[in-house]
Amino acid sequence: MRGRKPATPISTAQSFSPLPRRRVSSAGELLTALQRSKGTVTDFLEHLAGEPIDADILSQKTGSAGKDNLLGLESDAELIHRTVLLTGRRSGRHFVYAESAIAVERLPASARRLLESSRDPIGRVLTKYHFEIRREPLAGPVTATGNSAAIVELLNGVALARRYLITLGSDPAIVVGEWFLQAVPEALA
Repeated sequence: MRGRKPATPISTAQSFSPLPRRRVSSAGELLTALQRSKGTVTDFLEHLAGEPIDADILSQKTGSAGKDNLLGLESDAELIHRTVLLTGRRSGRHFVYAESAIAVERLPASARRLLESSRDPIGRVLTKYHFEIRREPLAGPVTATGNSAAIVELLNGVALARRYLITLGSDPAIVVGEWFLQAVPEALA
């Protein structure tokens, strides 16, 4: 798959319908609410929390894709490995812990620079550049690579964990693992 060009931004209108406030008692109900939302996880959280959501970057490194990567990249292709906490800008509440692997060659340089230099979550960047986005759930266990005591403590009692592939245009570009923290079902209640 070497030699592909970065995804070309196109105009797509995405809307978000606010979710009705009610108690969510299971991961299945939270997943259903996420699936019914129109837009990105960032949009979902901002409507839910009633405040802007920022990505507090815990780590962000560039490295090679390696063999058997989920993006179909050559092993020497460049990936950005990014670990963030999606946090309410005013409240400071942590809503989601996320780990992502981003194919550098499949994003326009301006979108890549924004991810590398701002607190914008991936969803906000993808919306800003009007990408045609498709998510595909990935099977298998959702395992965090962050294993510090703080991360282990943070992920204790997670409401929902999931992993998916984001395709931009026709190219798989980002693998995301998300752990929805207890603040999410509390905000839905």
